[in-house]
Formats: sequence, C-alpha cells, structure tokens
Amino acid sequence: VLWDAIVIGGGPIGCHIASSLSRRGYDVLVLEEHSEIGNPSHCAGLFSLHVFEIVDKFSILHEAKRARIHSPNGKFLDIGDYRKRAYVVDRVKFDRELARRAIKNGAEIHLKERAIKIKNGVKTIKNEYKARVIVGADGLNSVVRRSMGLRIPAMLNASQILARYETNDTEKVEIFLGNNIAPEFFAWIIPLDDEFAKIGLGSYEHSFPYLKKLMKKLNVKPLALSFGGIPIGMVKKSYEGNKIIVGDAAGHVKATTGGGIYPGLKCANCAVSTIDRYLKGEIKDLSEYEKCWKREIGNELKNALYLHRIFKKIRDDDFNEVIKDLKNDELIRIINEYGDIDYPSRVAWKILKKKPTLLKYIGISTRFS
Repeated sequence: VLWDAIVIGGGPIGCHIASSLSRRGYDVLVLEEHSEIGNPSHCAGLFSLHVFEIVDKFSILHEAKRARIHSPNGKFLDIGDYRKRAYVVDRVKFDRELARRAIKNGAEIHLKERAIKIKNGVKTIKNEYKARVIVGADGLNSVVRRSMGLRIPAMLNASQILARYETNDTEKVEIFLGNNIAPEFFAWIIPLDDEFAKIGLGSYEHSFPYLKKLMKKLNVKPLALSFGGIPIGMVKKSYEGNKIIVGDAAGHVKATTGGGIYPGLKCANCAVSTIDRYLKGEIKDLSEYEKCWKREIGNELKNALYLHRIFKKIRDDDFNEVIKDLKNDELIRIINEYGDIDYPSRVAWKILKKKPTLLKYIGISTRFS
C-alpha cells in the first residue's frame, strides 16, 4: 500500500493534519507509539483563545481571565479583568476528539506502533510503510527530525502534578518567578475546578527537585505526576525531500510560555495546504511549507525567543524590581488591554515605550551571553 501521507505522532498537531488531509480525500495513516491517544499528557492545558479560531470549541473546562504573578520576595502583581484570556482544557479529551475527527474523515490510526527508522518510507517496530509524504509530528524526540540530521537548539525540563488545591477563583492562574523556584523559567498553578489544579514548573536544570520544594511550600501532595521536555528554539530547516516536521518536533513553541498548541496548529495548516498542492502536482517540493509557517508565526516565535533570553538572565532582585515597577495603574491597563499569550512581544514593546526605565533589563540578555 502506498499512502498519500503518513503522520508520525497522534497528538493534536498530527491528528489535525491527518483530519484535514483526509477530508480532502487523501489516504492518511497516523502512527502513534503509545497505547492510547491523549496519554501520557504533559501539557498544562491552558490554551489561548486563538487555538479555537483554528478548531471549534470543545473539551473546555472553564475560562481563565486573571493571573497573579508572584515575585521571589513574596510580593505579587495581579493582572487581568472581566475579559477571557485563555481556556483551561481537558487535554486528554481534546486530543481524543481530534483523533476521532481524523478517523471520521477517513484517516487510519495505528496505536502502539513506534517509528524507528525513516528512509524512503517508515519502518516501525511492527511493519514497514510507504508514503508519498511523511509528516513528523512526533514531538521533542522526533525520529523524523533525526533522520534529517537536525537538532532542537535547547530544551527545558518540565515536571507537573495533579493535586488537590482549593481555590475560590478558578478563573485565575498563578505564576511564580525566582531562581529558587524555577531557575530561568517559572512555576504555575492552573485550577481545573475549585478543588483540583495542575501545578508544575520548567527549568534548564532537573525540574523535579524544585517541584518538590514548591509542593512543600504550597502544602500539596501529588495525585498524578508527569515529566516532559519543552523545546526552545526552532530547527534550521523543517522539510527535506518528502518529509516535513511540525509542532514540538520542529520547535514550534512559544519560548515565553512553553505553549505549543497554537503555533503548532498554525504550522499544521501550512503543512496541510503545502502537502495538498504537492500531492496534486502543483508544486515540485515542500519548501512552500517553511515559507508559509515563517510568514504566519515565525516572527512572533523569534520575538518570544528573544524575550525568553532576556528573562532567563534576570536575577531575583531584578524580578522583584520589575514586579514593583509594573504595579502601576497605567501599565496594568496596557497589560490588560494588549496582553496576549500568543503574541507577548506586542504588549512588551508597549510597556517599554510607556516605562523606558525597564529597557535596562534588555541589556541583561547580552551582559552574560
């Protein structure tokens, strides 16, 4: 059997591509290494509003409207208002619904089938398959990316628990800054309802020891524990021959937050349109894919990476000063008006224009580099 497309990875990005191509009449096979779709899930499940401009709304637990940002000295900054900023999503249900849609549109999904070699086709632990196009949506340790001789520039280690954590405001997420909390990144609490939350953090160091300290600080015990990696930085090239890589496999992740669903879906749409034209014979290679995603989301991913490099060099004393400086009615108004977790550079430049003294922190990114 010669498949039109084989998608390696049955996560949301892979299933969205499979669903979209199948709907166009192509024969699509999805190869997923795990025994079920959606598990294990390392995602915090906080999705931007833009995600649901690409797929319709489903699997939403509740809205997120506010955030409390804790500085290392124990002070905090409250931002947000009555407007919804994001959705807290049941990630397992989300993944499974996208898989269901792919199957409904005609795609075939094989579970417990891990790809081990990519050459002219795909060799798995069970079978060998041939395809006109191979899509690597297989995450941080992508076998498709490795077959192209490419590497992700850097990786954060992330640890997360599900815990009993009572709150009277499920629409507020909490962020913790500080090198004793989460070196070079941050920790988070995302309420699932008024009794349970996901609590986690990312770091370039081993993250779990820091998460244990945070659990002790918050007096919580884990009901479930997951570990994962967050790619930081994009690959040099996202296509080769009949292969493309997308999502975490290509580093399509916001370096400011570690979120990859929205940029991954944006790039997935570029993949679908390019593959469609390629299979129809309208274009001779897959280079249009890279041009498309760089045009659609590339600049913002670069801006987010630049902001991340600034952020990771900031000392705790500096964090305390930044939080203090941002406690200003006009600056909070700007954050509330223009804040967008998918396009953080937009609000960052507006804040810097209003408060030029914050420009000194941009120098931190080059001070130690």
